[in-house]
Amino acid sequence: MIDSDSKASSDPILDEEDKEWLNMAPIGREFGSKDYERLMAHDNLVDIARTSSDPASLALRVFLDDERATPEGWVRTYWPDEVIDLLETNAVAEVSLDHDLGNDQRGTGYDVVVWIEEAVALRGFIPPKITVHSANSSAREKMEAGIRAIDRLSKT
Repeated sequence: MIDSDSKASSDPILDEEDKEWLNMAPIGREFGSKDYERLMAHDNLVDIARTSSDPASLALRVFLDDERATPEGWVRTYWPDEVIDLLETNAVAEVSLDHDLGNDQRGTGYDVVVWIEEAVALRGFIPPKITVHSANSSAREKMEAGIRAIDRLSKT
């Protein structure tokens, strides 16, 4: 597998078509896509946080939901991978999670809780404040149990 971050233009083994494929924007990030502007803004925010001398000073508040209005002062995300991208920058102070996002194949809010729990347990990740705003009562209980586990892990 070829790493898309490599410089395709400097690899003499690749033909022109392969180089074009490597330089294509990821799906949804093509110019003209209905999600183009939102995803480009997300990518820009991730870049700012990754290059900041003190990412924690950005203190992002991230709201994961597919339907509810985004509270003022929060960064809107629609999918778990978008939240995780931001969490990896260490610039997130708080997350508010919905569970059901309209496509379980793309993930749920619980996937974010699992990622945070694993990051705390295995990599010493410092978790942000986590709240759940899901109307799905059984999923909410499962997510809150995960948050309690994260709290226990982060205190050890």
